[in-house]
Amino acid sequence: MREEQPTADRFGMTHVLFVDDDERVLRGIRRTMRTTHPDWEMSFAADSEAALEHLDSAGADVIVSDAQMPGVDGLALLQLVRMRHPETARIMLTGQVKKDQTYEAVGLVHQFLAKPCPPEELQAAIDRALHLRSLLDDPTLRSVVARMRALPSQPDVYTRLMKAVRSDVGMEDIASIVEENPSVAARVLQLVNSAFFGLPRPTASIKEAVVFIGTKTLRTLVLSVEAFRDLELDASGQGLDPAALQEHAVTTARISAEMVPAAEREAAYAAGLLHSIGLLVLASQLSEDWARIVEEARTQQRSLLEVERLVLGVDHGQVAAALLSLWGLPHDVIEAVAQHLHPSPVAGFGGDLVAVSHVASRLADEISPPYLSGVPGTPIDHEYLKVDGTAESLDDWRYLAEQIGDGAD
Repeated sequence: MREEQPTADRFGMTHVLFVDDDERVLRGIRRTMRTTHPDWEMSFAADSEAALEHLDSAGADVIVSDAQMPGVDGLALLQLVRMRHPETARIMLTGQVKKDQTYEAVGLVHQFLAKPCPPEELQAAIDRALHLRSLLDDPTLRSVVARMRALPSQPDVYTRLMKAVRSDVGMEDIASIVEENPSVAARVLQLVNSAFFGLPRPTASIKEAVVFIGTKTLRTLVLSVEAFRDLELDASGQGLDPAALQEHAVTTARISAEMVPAAEREAAYAAGLLHSIGLLVLASQLSEDWARIVEEARTQQRSLLEVERLVLGVDHGQVAAALLSLWGLPHDVIEAVAQHLHPSPVAGFGGDLVAVSHVASRLADEISPPYLSGVPGTPIDHEYLKVDGTAESLDDWRYLAEQIGDGAD
């Protein structure tokens, strides 16, 4: 183990652990990162045993590991890291990895990077991983997000998908099944945006993702989502109706897609479809805190946004955005999900999709069955729309939502 010794107290300092059996790779990372990120504490390990020894004694915010190493390989290492240090974000550098290994890695690795990896891409991936810490201020939430393996999925999705594939339907029909389920859609987008597929740009298009993945991989992926139902929740006990929440998400996605120009519809649909997955995380992973949130929201007639921030310090939009950020989805989708409850401009992101997701999710509340009865909704932020310059479009958007709610095309 060779460590860069920090010149200041480690408390509050970013700590990144790099693992690779190739000394030349580690030297290159050391040289580049020392110049671009002198404020980081960096540690280097030549094998999995040394990496685990370091994590057990000193910990790390992020681990970046090569996939192919002698002895305990990168996949096995990150499996152990997830079990022993779930708060550590996990990034894998991949050269030539067999496709059948991707299914195991999808639930294990937060981000995939192809080797050789340009320094700026590696830095950006680490920055995205570190952004998790700014989104999730509560240590319990950081741990929950880091150890997640799968998002909840409706149990009939795999059956419907298998039936569609056997019927030899077109990709549009298969994509429509995926689009109706936020959990499956999130996993499909995570995989297709990974380094294994080498897309020239991130994509938020479910249809494009399905085409790239192919039906065989898609079926395996959907099956794995259902097999790892670690977040399955008791809907009646937690007060959350997953079926109604799914309908709300699909309605939000449809409204969002109709509110924007054709070129922006895929991103708008993806943001709408994924915006509420944080509710499933909280209800299934933090059941005691969630029960308190629901009870206080009902008895005090306050919105979930208010009570979540009082109880947890974050809201479910931030929880969802943290996952999507680690999975490497496009930044405009991540920002829209993060701020759909309480929009505000964020440097480095486009603001239009934020307003669309915020308004679409509020309008979907008005026309969809309630997924959490007795809890007031979050109102539309009219002041933000004035600043954003979209306030004059609100009446048109509401009419559009009503048409969608009535089943109009």
